Amino acid sequence: MSSAAVSFAVNDRPGIGAGTRERILAAADDLGWEPSAHARALTDQRARAIGLVLARDPEALETDAFFARFVAGLERTLAPHGHALLLQLASEPDPRAYARLAASGRVDGFVLTDVAHDDPRFAVIEAAGVPAVVAGHPGPECPFPWLETAHGEGMAAAARHLAARGHERIGFLGGAPGLDYVQVRLEHWRAALADAGLEPGPVVCGGPPDGLLASDVTAVAATSDVLALTLLAAARAAGRDVAVTGFDDSPLAALGVPALTSVRVDYAEFGAAAAAALLRAIDGEAPAPARLSPPELIVRASG
Repeated sequence: MSSAAVSFAVNDRPGIGAGTRERILAAADDLGWEPSAHARALTDQRARAIGLVLARDPEALETDAFFARFVAGLERTLAPHGHALLLQLASEPDPRAYARLAASGRVDGFVLTDVAHDDPRFAVIEAAGVPAVVAGHPGPECPFPWLETAHGEGMAAAARHLAARGHERIGFLGGAPGLDYVQVRLEHWRAALADAGLEPGPVVCGGPPDGLLASDVTAVAATSDVLALTLLAAARAAGRDVAVTGFDDSPLAALGVPALTSVRVDYAEFGAAAAAALLRAIDGEAPAPARLSPPELIVRASG
């Protein structure tokens, strides 16, 4: 059998009969043969990789539940399609990292996380002509397809839970205020308190929780488990009794003292859906609707 026939069969190209193709593919399967990713990239003019650039302190990744689960979800979809994940860590957001990766030809597209309002990465990637998918709810000027979890509903569930426990002064502790997901959770927190007939308590975003502990709050909803546990430690040191809910349901949540009530979001499912949407964009196809699991409030002793 000619090498050309084998090439046509394994690369799903016309030029051979159906019976011959089946025999070649069956033989390849019996031998455990896999196509060379490098050769395939040369053939179809693709890098067979997608880029993910994270502005994170490497030491903080140990406690970042979103990162580990999201990357696992990306790999769950990419590996069966013969794509690799090219991950870069940056100490701070730098749109030029995307321009350099796009110009090098090392990636076929990008997954964007930690979306900010008027995110400067959009213009850079659009100018480079590289497909991208936004994992998060972007601002109105986003040129790329995007998908999002119902994480805002998770924050609303936390606020309703604290209100149902009899708390009337409920504060909010969030990450950097410029991040869209922080603003989404803040909006849902306010709406849930309004539905419960309560005025919103004090809000701290991107800063220490001291202001919350100095106020009259009896409960706080935080946008991450790390922030929630930081608040609990500060409250304990200050002799304050404050109910606290976290977010992400990281491994730290169950180990906290007290164990932390937290919102669980399936970030692996989110990553898998983002990768699938990007692969479709790379192929010039519109993203299919993503059906993501709703968040779940895991009630423990902290709130």
